[in-house]
Amino acid sequence: MSDLANTPTATLFKQWRSQGDAAAGQAMAQRFSDWYYAITTCRLGDAHGRGPLQRACVRFQQGILTVTTPAELTEWSHGLLMEEVRMAGGRIAGGDFPNQLTGGRSPTELLGSVTGQMRAEDVELLSLAYDSATAIETVTARAEGMGGYPVAVLNARLALKRALRDGAGIAFSEVPESPNLDLAPLPLYEAGRMSREAEEAGFEKWVLTDMRLCKDIAEFGVFAQAIRAGALRGATLAPAKAKASSKPVPALAPSAASAGDPDNEATSVVGKAAIPLAIFIALGAIGLTLLGGAAVWILFF
Repeated sequence: MSDLANTPTATLFKQWRSQGDAAAGQAMAQRFSDWYYAITTCRLGDAHGRGPLQRACVRFQQGILTVTTPAELTEWSHGLLMEEVRMAGGRIAGGDFPNQLTGGRSPTELLGSVTGQMRAEDVELLSLAYDSATAIETVTARAEGMGGYPVAVLNARLALKRALRDGAGIAFSEVPESPNLDLAPLPLYEAGRMSREAEEAGFEKWVLTDMRLCKDIAEFGVFAQAIRAGALRGATLAPAKAKASSKPVPALAPSAASAGDPDNEATSVVGKAAIPLAIFIALGAIGLTLLGGAAVWILFF
């Protein structure tokens, strides 16, 4: 599966759709499940996004056989997820959402426990950058002398991930040595600052081409939500310690998961965040059998 993990999504689709490669289909299903989780967590929060995530994944499984070319795949799959996001009320303003990655602990409290390990200016910059009510000009001005915008925000975000990993035991899988400057739009996306829906959608579609970025967004999602809700505002008032440097088409069928029990959900490769593999969820596990080329849906209750 390691080779498949590095295979472009379009190639996985071709191998599954044209060659009947079940392993490629499984890898593709997992990739879309992880991608959907990252987007719903960032836009809706971990708990509020669970329903839209599961419904979108079920719709993905039910409709994937209608997609015939790789060129259609990203647009189609993103479109059906956005329908679920809109029906859920759209992007939320932030909040405090404990999950498996936080060990059930409050992300707001975890942030408060580690800000003393960071530079005060980094904490303040993150607070301003993730507050959509703060003018981006203010954020840019504050970043001057810290490497400029958006480099300073990316550096501060990475410093926070390290502090959460080292000081609070958060098992992030994506903590690079230095920030990737190609990810300049990332803080804008997480903060809900992108000016147009088309810009936000374009960024999300690009995320599907980089599963490490997808994992990063999914892992940091609950903390981004907490910062947007003001978790770092008080922390900027207290002095902080300087941190040390640093041929029939096979069914797409991931493992079944419980749709209604968050403590009994299957988890994917995205850190320890609870990610229901809901491409295989309805009232129980959904199976797809192809009989003589006809799709027959079987519900196991």
